[in-house]
Amino acid sequence: MTPSGLLGLGGAVLSGYAYLPQITHLVRERCSAGLSERAFTLWLTSSSLMTIHAIAIESLVFTVLGTQQIVSTGIIAFFCRRYRGKVCPSHRPDSVGLTVHGDAVTATGAAT
Repeated sequence: MTPSGLLGLGGAVLSGYAYLPQITHLVRERCSAGLSERAFTLWLTSSSLMTIHAIAIESLVFTVLGTQQIVSTGIIAFFCRRYRGKVCPSHRPDSVGLTVHGDAVTATGAAT
């Protein structure tokens, strides 16, 4: 493999690693706050299509990248649906001065 291929493969692996904090929080805390199930489902679909293309053109770097994106976005989409509407204590609005309206949190005169 060429040096640029190794760099690309390193970037693909790093991209997969970057999903771990999100997946870990989602699964451990059962908290879907701030996550869009629809967005992750669309990313899952787009990653699948691009990975099919990467396999067809025999691009190892993009096949690895696409595969890890399929796995990561699939896990996130699954747990977004499973834990829809659940919020952990660290994402729960502060009871002092914050009001929740649907997806929006607004300050109601609290000092910050």
